[in-house]
Amino acid sequence: MKKIFCLVASYGAVIAGLLFCTACSDREKYIALNRGSLKNETWLEVEKNETVKICIDSKVQVWNTALDSEILGESCLKVRVPTLIGVSTIDVFFSNTESSYKINLAVGMKYLDLKNEDVLLGFDYMHEYIDNERLAKITGMFLVDKYPVTNCEFLQLMWDEIPSELHDEKEKNWIKRKKLSVRKEGCDTHDSATNIVYLYQALKYANKRSIREGLKPYYTFSEETFSKNEFEYDKTISEGQYIISYRDFTHHDETRIKVSVDSSSDGYRLPYYDEWMMLARGGDKKHKAPWGDSATFKDVQKYAKFNDKTEYYEKINSSITGPVGQLQPNGYGLYDIFGLVNELVLLEKPQKFRKYQILSRPNPNRPRYANTNCKRKNNCPSYLKGGGADDNWQNISYGYYSYGSIGGFRLIRNIGNNAKWSEVKSDKE
Repeated sequence: MKKIFCLVASYGAVIAGLLFCTACSDREKYIALNRGSLKNETWLEVEKNETVKICIDSKVQVWNTALDSEILGESCLKVRVPTLIGVSTIDVFFSNTESSYKINLAVGMKYLDLKNEDVLLGFDYMHEYIDNERLAKITGMFLVDKYPVTNCEFLQLMWDEIPSELHDEKEKNWIKRKKLSVRKEGCDTHDSATNIVYLYQALKYANKRSIREGLKPYYTFSEETFSKNEFEYDKTISEGQYIISYRDFTHHDETRIKVSVDSSSDGYRLPYYDEWMMLARGGDKKHKAPWGDSATFKDVQKYAKFNDKTEYYEKINSSITGPVGQLQPNGYGLYDIFGLVNELVLLEKPQKFRKYQILSRPNPNRPRYANTNCKRKNNCPSYLKGGGADDNWQNISYGYYSYGSIGGFRLIRNIGNNAKWSEVKSDKE
């Protein structure tokens, strides 16, 4: 049930400035808003478990919110931010108008309002790379997870699907975590990143995030009978459809499942390949990675978690990662987009790169290129981007990617489903 607060006292002091935000501590934030700068929807970025004091330089008649809140004077509201990632709303009514203004709290997410933004896609630093650099323009409003999805976030949302008994070796970690956790307990902002999620599970998690906020799910799933050769490219799938591994916490007779995207949905989803490249660069158009082109390991450690001496074969099955958000963000305010965990991304078209060899995950104990590539007849719905903590940091760049369907991930949402892309032609064209 929503809480409604009405103010009846006369208005006193005026807060100067359009928007002012001060973090009083790790758990408390002060945000001052100018009424004249409010839009029909105003987005504010906050963190889980924070206490936020919001003040407006005009008398507020009614605050309407479902959050744990306390009214402070004539124009301020103190709210306790939820313990899970998502969007929480506050409706604001002023005394001299019947219309309301909506304040959206983006919990653990970045709000990006890109207006004809120049972004660099592709990569030219490796001659083997199959997606040439090109400039593009993007207009659209996005919500992006600041951090990779954490173990706590995944556990709490997928709680009912996690079994009590072991069916698969990779379930062992989730069963153990569930036994040590409490249903509906809060998640710390800097919990450890999850890194053992199948692609199908990541898509289901995205749908659950959408449903939790009353949004239309982006993905639909349908069980079908497929060719016995699971690596054969299925020419019957159309644009917006994928055939992926049918792996989650339940045993299925069929090994694959068809995924269809709902283009009318503006719900949560995995970023597409080009979107991830845009987000990873964070506005950078010059370098091959956020730390520059001639970085030392010390430089890299400011932005990305990589192990200095990798014992690859001992750690490849490890579910232990590390806390998110401990290092510097990129230009868009996104953390851990490199290192820590590999991130699942979808291809706009599942056969986009299938004629080419994929740069596989490098490690000290095997050749840089392996045969885990996407052959011409294979379905290639997703790649892993960013590199994990056990990857060789010297090989990591915006262009680095490997083929796989299990890893970490972060979600994106195109608000209003309004993104528009256009390529920028060079002077040579």
